Amino acid sequence: MASAPPSSQGTNACLLASRSTVSSQNLGDINILERVLEKPRFVVVEEPKDRGMRFRYECEGRSAGSILGASSTDSNKTQPAIEIQGPIDHIKQVTVTVSLVTKDLPHRPHPHCLVGKDCPIDSGICVVSFNPHSSRRHSFANLGIQCVKRKDLDLSLQKRRSQNIDPFQTGHTKGIEDMDMNAVRLCFQCELEWDDGRKDSLSPVVSKPIYDKKATTTSQLKISLLNQYRGSCTGKTEIYMLCDKVQKDDIEIIFRRGSWKANGEFALTDVHRQIAIVFKTPPYQDPDISEEVAVSVVLRRISDQMESEPVTFTYLPHNQDLYGVKRKRANIKSDMSFKEKHCVVADSLPSTEQAILYLLESQNTLSPDERPHLTQAAGPSMEETPYTEAQNPNTNPDEINQLLINQLLELPEFCHLFSDSSISANVPCGFDSAPPACTSFPNTSLHFNQNFGTHTQDFSHYSDLQFNMLVNESQNQQPEQPDGMVQVKTEEAL
Repeated sequence: MASAPPSSQGTNACLLASRSTVSSQNLGDINILERVLEKPRFVVVEEPKDRGMRFRYECEGRSAGSILGASSTDSNKTQPAIEIQGPIDHIKQVTVTVSLVTKDLPHRPHPHCLVGKDCPIDSGICVVSFNPHSSRRHSFANLGIQCVKRKDLDLSLQKRRSQNIDPFQTGHTKGIEDMDMNAVRLCFQCELEWDDGRKDSLSPVVSKPIYDKKATTTSQLKISLLNQYRGSCTGKTEIYMLCDKVQKDDIEIIFRRGSWKANGEFALTDVHRQIAIVFKTPPYQDPDISEEVAVSVVLRRISDQMESEPVTFTYLPHNQDLYGVKRKRANIKSDMSFKEKHCVVADSLPSTEQAILYLLESQNTLSPDERPHLTQAAGPSMEETPYTEAQNPNTNPDEINQLLINQLLELPEFCHLFSDSSISANVPCGFDSAPPACTSFPNTSLHFNQNFGTHTQDFSHYSDLQFNMLVNESQNQQPEQPDGMVQVKTEEAL
């Protein structure tokens, strides 16, 4: 059997070598592909709260505070958090480096620093390591932002270069002139350590912007107080608003309800010390409203369209009494009428002799037809009653005086006077034969002009109001006397 020529043997050896080389390259590519496919994902599961965080200087001598999570509340505090998702079977450890970058693209390293328990001293960055098999998620507690003085900005950026902190490889080519010092982002760089000692880096992830609370260009807007919350639907109501700091050329006041929207009227000079605005309300879309309409009022920053929490403003119909003048006048009139109708108390009455003299004199000012119908209420003061008409000579004075005395006894005020022993002692002699006015009355009739019977009724337990009602009821039940006739009882009949 003939052997193969040497040339053919060499060719076969070359073919075998080339095949082994190709197979080893394919194996390497497969390993790389598997490694890429086995890499987990790195995500931010709790974003930082964008407003309310104050950037503090180092010289303030206090903690820089803590960055809260976006879902944080007063009762439940949360912090920014990241999570490793995907296969982690061969991952031994995860190292996360957190730094500050600019808000706008490209995200360059920011000169401000991070401070906290996981931040090396004077490093300005935060570095944490954790085992993903124990917990895939890690929260960054006690992580604050410390702002750098303007003279130290370049020095802070040089420190980042020495730490090789440039997540997006921007090269630090630009200066700090165009950087926004009042807004930053958190940048998370994740490094994976495998069981075999290999290390891989995942793509950096940035958070949402965090704005400095004290900066007027990025701070949270808030309406603190309005001097009035109601106004005419025709507009032009002057309102004084107190608010947090605003930029006078970057703010507007919006009134809206449903699809309707209008701006409050004010000039740049109406913004006082960045915390107060004097403006006039816009007219409502319907000037003929018949009832109150509530609308929302918000502050809106023009640059980023951020709005404050709304407050309620009420539009009133055009003919509405804005300041309650009609209501106040009605109250004043009711008070005045009450004072005019207020009954005179016993303490303010004149003495017994003066009251009798006044009643006797007042009959001279009346015509003969009017004298029998003298009112039961206390008359006006003696100073207000003019003594102008002379007494009618055709009228018997004794009859008139007796009638006046009878009606005088019917007054409840004199009941109190005669019940007082100190006052009754001063009663003129004309009253000696009469019994006490408020002690006994006829049993058959309540009218005072009838003769007293043997059976008397005690009215001492009645109040003044109840007693006056009984007297009025008795007078209403008395039959009317014929015209021109007056019932008169003499002292002897009484």
